[in-house]
Amino acid sequence: MILIADSGSTKCSWAICDLKGNIVDRCSTIGFNPYFITSKKVLNHLDASNLNEIKHQITEVFFYGAGCSSKKMNAIIEKPFKSFFSKADVNIHHDLDAACYSMYDGEPAITGILGTGSNSCYFDGDKIYESAPSLGFMLGDEASGNSFGKKIINLYFNNILSDDLKVKYEKEYEKDISVINANVYNNPKANVYLAKFFPFVSDNKDHIQMKTLILSSIEEFFQLHISCFENYKKVKINFIGSVAFFLEQEIVEVAKKRGCQIGYIVKNPIDKLIEYHFKK
Repeated sequence: MILIADSGSTKCSWAICDLKGNIVDRCSTIGFNPYFITSKKVLNHLDASNLNEIKHQITEVFFYGAGCSSKKMNAIIEKPFKSFFSKADVNIHHDLDAACYSMYDGEPAITGILGTGSNSCYFDGDKIYESAPSLGFMLGDEASGNSFGKKIINLYFNNILSDDLKVKYEKEYEKDISVINANVYNNPKANVYLAKFFPFVSDNKDHIQMKTLILSSIEEFFQLHISCFENYKKVKINFIGSVAFFLEQEIVEVAKKRGCQIGYIVKNPIDKLIEYHFKK
């Protein structure tokens, strides 16, 4: 059997397929981003997952992950995978590859990733081009889940959040700044923690303060990560990721204002990624 996985920093979706591309089973684990996890912890999570029951039946693994952008980073994932899937040929790729391949419909296109983090690339059907680098959650990740999380925390603790939104925030989210600081500055997966505040944005996106925040953030993403491609007004722009999925209306609004064409907006690209693999 063949195992195909698409991993962000928060969650990894796995599809177990037969040799004809039929999905036999699915499961999920935490996300394996090599910037925030060790090889040992990857192996521990694999051992505790449902994959343990079928690992010896797997002949090929195709893993597409956030942070898997260099040989050094890939090795952090590859080592435990080869140990766990001992009878399989293991292939580690960047999540940008998954974004491009899963959205490809025969025409060149730009794909934006808006999930826990953010990124973009252009795929002409043969080669993937990355124009603006991803600077990670401390310096970049515009319009991502963790970026929105930082902004919500900032608005709340600086008393800028409107009174009605403040009441909603205090019902569900952390009010102790010392707890937030500990989870941000002493946490190897601070980006995932920050992204947990994103539902506050999407749940209240019709509120004028949130609407303004959302549109300005998407505008920033377009400015930095879409308009950096010279042909961005001539090709379709696809989006994948949970943030893109929940803010589809706002993405379309910004794109229309900028004279851009929106193609697909997909929460999880795993199904289209499977289609791509078995069409090759």
